[in-house]
Amino acid sequence: MELEWAGVPSVAVIHESMEGTAKAMALVSGMPDYRFVIVRYPHPPLAIWDADEIREVAKEVADEVHERLVAAR
Repeated sequence: MELEWAGVPSVAVIHESMEGTAKAMALVSGMPDYRFVIVRYPHPPLAIWDADEIREVAKEVADEVHERLVAAR
């Protein structure tokens, strides 16, 4: 969100276990409608992904991240 404030189009990718916290942060940051790209289970929270799972998740979210960045132009 800080990059967005600075005028840099960006996308926050979060795990669904952090969705409530991320929405609360967006609300108190004055961006209540900020849309996140959400990684869902069966992927565990980010801190324990191995290289193969990182590649898998990246493939899953790449199109949505791209769409958001292009739409921000």
